[in-house]
Order: sequence, then structure tokens, then C-alpha cells
Amino acid sequence: MKNTFAKVLILMLLVLTFSEAGFADTRIRFARGRSSATVSGRIGTGGRVCYVANARAGQVLTATVSSRSGKVRIFESGETSYFYEVEYSGDQSICVDNLRGATTYTLTVSIK
Repeated sequence: MKNTFAKVLILMLLVLTFSEAGFADTRIRFARGRSSATVSGRIGTGGRVCYVANARAGQVLTATVSSRSGKVRIFESGETSYFYEVEYSGDQSICVDNLRGATTYTLTVSIK
């Protein structure tokens, strides 16, 4: 009984550890003196990938995504492009959703 409990406990800890790592947002870093950055990746069927970028209140964040399938969208807008004026300084989240089969994508984020 103790052996089974220990195995279940270890399994639960592993699942929690890997699920946290799997859902962590990726930070977008801007090169010195630049106000935009581009990231590329692969996204699974029905998947979501989230990024964060730091911005100050009053700045405008613009995000544009393109994909080989043409079925990747920015979560916040449901479109391939999105922009808004930042209300609160700090990390801003940008999530990319895949509406079809696995594909590659390119996301460009600018903050001005």
C-alpha cells in the first residue's frame, strides 16, 4: 500500500512539473534600440502558444501572425493582426491559436 501511494505521489508531482513547464509563456525580447521582434515556431492541431512582452501604459502593442496553413489566429482578436493601447504597465500577453492541423507560424510584435 505504501509503495503504491509513493508511486502515485511521484507520478502526480511529475505531471504537475511538466504541465507547468509546458504552459509557461515565452518572453519576447527586443534587440537593443528596436521596438519590434519576430518569433517563429511550430504549433500542434488545436494548440495555443502564449508570449509575453513588457510595455508601459500608453504604448501601442501590435501583433501580426502568419502561418503555412493560414489558420493560425491571435487569441485576443480571432484575427491575424491585433493592436491595442496598453492600459497598465507590465507584461502583456499575446497568444497564438491554431484552428486546424499542425503548422509553422511567424509572430511579429511591436511596441511603440
